[in-house]
Amino acid sequence: MGRSIPSFRMLIDLERLEWINFRKELSKKDKQIFDKLFSIPKLYCHALSSLSNPITIEPIIISILFNNFKSIKQIGRDLLNKCTKSEFDINEEIIFDPITTMQSEIIFDEQYNKIISCLKRFSESLSADDEIVFMNMISDCYRSYRNSIHSNMNEKSQSCILKNMSLFMANILYQQKKIELIKDILIKQDHNNES
Repeated sequence: MGRSIPSFRMLIDLERLEWINFRKELSKKDKQIFDKLFSIPKLYCHALSSLSNPITIEPIIISILFNNFKSIKQIGRDLLNKCTKSEFDINEEIIFDPITTMQSEIIFDEQYNKIISCLKRFSESLSADDEIVFMNMISDCYRSYRNSIHSNMNEKSQSCILKNMSLFMANILYQQKKIELIKDILIKQDHNNES
């Protein structure tokens, strides 16, 4: 009998084993967070397995970035629900960036379409709602960091890996920026409540 292809769930566990030495050096709290990060991809196994990517860590990173993006958006909505009307108007624009680039401009961007083609199988395997959120994550990030993403790609590079790594780094930066903005709003709210 021939060998069967391992499920993506098994590949996640194998990839996690590759990071065992890294995990050993973490604090107890960081180990818990690290374990949580590696549990996130299991929520998206069906979508990740459709990527058929030989580099397992890349789909794992996609799922973690996507899950974090959803969490940040939800935390932002929760924060806005606690704001007064005047705070809401100011903070809504900070938390949810106004669109500065026309959607049609992005759709006709050749590099953007190459990135999307690399991730299409993943997005199509998500639920309809999650697919919209995922595409928003990609387009929001791309709008904000288009030049940086392009700077790491050259004409000769057709590799999805290089395109995705540039997008991943931009997404990490985009998400960190949102986290910092939310923290600033919380600090201001706490300061206003103390006054």
